[in-house]
Amino acid sequence: MAKRVDRFVIIGGGRVGTAVGNILQRKGEKVTAVASRSDESLKQVAKHIKDIVLTSDVVKAGKKGNVIFITTPDDLIADTCLSLVSGQAVKKGDHLVHMSGALGLDVLEPAEELGAMTASIHPLQTFADVRGAVKAIPGSVFAVTTRDEATQAWAEELVRKLGGDPVPLAEKDKTLYHIGAVVACNLLVALEHAAELVYQEIGMHHERALNALLPLVEGTVGNLKRLGTEKALTGPVARGDIGVLRRHLECLEQEERKELLKVYTSLSMYALDLAEADVSKSRCEEIEELLLHYS
Repeated sequence: MAKRVDRFVIIGGGRVGTAVGNILQRKGEKVTAVASRSDESLKQVAKHIKDIVLTSDVVKAGKKGNVIFITTPDDLIADTCLSLVSGQAVKKGDHLVHMSGALGLDVLEPAEELGAMTASIHPLQTFADVRGAVKAIPGSVFAVTTRDEATQAWAEELVRKLGGDPVPLAEKDKTLYHIGAVVACNLLVALEHAAELVYQEIGMHHERALNALLPLVEGTVGNLKRLGTEKALTGPVARGDIGVLRRHLECLEQEERKELLKVYTSLSMYALDLAEADVSKSRCEEIEELLLHYS
């Protein structure tokens, strides 16, 4: 029996889909078509993936391959799958893959009912543009969710083709997995924005404020790499410095800073968990009482 040759189709011409197509093509894989709703998006795809069908018709694109990536926004994945199925672009033996970190495989069930194998592969990474995504995907961990062992093995091999490190993820754990990613990445950006606003209050223009903070952030990331979360913590909670904490909390108690006060007390509670190994039990209890008072 001849070995199956995968022919890849990408539905969604955004950063991730375009980067995946680019990497697969450079690895010698056959990428046949990309579908995207906007002409501008398709023009951008053409810069990174060569000699393929570019179309706004998802069904036309889907019929060009036997492995279909859906890389649309999460809210469109289920409808995209239905469009492919109703347009007879999915058949038994095909693979249908989405790259959402939050959604399970239920959004691909119409394809499963036709005999297609479904998978979710999600890179634990952040992508600001296509070039950055092409560089960042290799070496990234991918959470892989499938229905059966054979599809799991196929999906993990696909991740390796992309240069990623596959890690199995149970479907029931996807929401928690995605929460962890959001806290580590998206909310970190929001947290740095909060710090930037604080520095603007003391007269630093926003660009200068960010430039001042970035070396601190980068140093913290370096500590995390070397030491892990339990040993990388510094600052007043790690030192058990109640006087400094009290001054911070009193400063944040002003009406216009109440939202930041909530963030500060909540995250300081998590920091206190890390500090318990180095700060006395009585001091930790005193810090907890102080934080609860301002929560």
